[in-house]
Amino acid sequence: MGVSVFGHRGACGYLPENTMPSFELAFELGSDAIEFDVLLTKDSVPVILHDIDLTKTTNVSSHPEFRTFVDQLWLDDLKQLRVAERYPQKRIESAKFSGVFEIPTLSELLANPAFDGKHLILELKDGKYLQTKGLDLVAAVARDLEVSNWQHRGIKLTVESFEFSILRNAKTAFGGDIDFVFLSASETLPAGRAKLDDDLLQEIAKEFDGVSVAIEMLWEDNFVARAKALGLSVFAYTARIETAVGDVESWFEKLVQSGVDGIFADQPDRLIETVTRLS
Repeated sequence: MGVSVFGHRGACGYLPENTMPSFELAFELGSDAIEFDVLLTKDSVPVILHDIDLTKTTNVSSHPEFRTFVDQLWLDDLKQLRVAERYPQKRIESAKFSGVFEIPTLSELLANPAFDGKHLILELKDGKYLQTKGLDLVAAVARDLEVSNWQHRGIKLTVESFEFSILRNAKTAFGGDIDFVFLSASETLPAGRAKLDDDLLQEIAKEFDGVSVAIEMLWEDNFVARAKALGLSVFAYTARIETAVGDVESWFEKLVQSGVDGIFADQPDRLIETVTRLS
């Protein structure tokens, strides 16, 4: 089918998200790429976390001496925390590892030799918010990329963001052969917009290489064909067993046959099985 499967925050259906073991497992399960989220500490160190609010995916509540936002803590403090499973009642096996794994920095992830020759998808999170705190996410990530030797190690890099201006700044600041993909969801569209109309897609296509959308947006007004006609790659998020519409296998088949180029998955091995069977 020519559809790539991306490990969403690693293999977060099996191990706590955005941890090094979860990333390594995603590749072991056959993922074509891993996706991860980057935020900044108080001392401007890029770290791998989805949420500014640490109470959602860490054990910060057991450290009353700490404040609860990433940008309020120094890296040394953040390294004392451990990642917690986001959905402990639904992902019992993963929850067994709550409190075990530390929060990785971007430099640690980029230095991992297990990722040589691999495809990494880096999402820039909350860049505008961080700017209001005097923190420059794009500049900090650019520094880590510059010293990582990623290109010579055969790493393929894709950069994503929900924020148009942040992604544009990253395109200017980051060196090397990188794909830039704009993220979109119904709730992040400009005021008064209910979908990605042609004029919005054309604006995205002028600046970037691809567009990644929430699954429900795939079926709106022949979206995939319209985006591809503008030369954009199309990704969709997120395929997960827990939120399948109806039968899991039928749902995965529908996603694979939607015409997208890549799908983010919490259980990448299950989606790979569907892609392989349909191929």
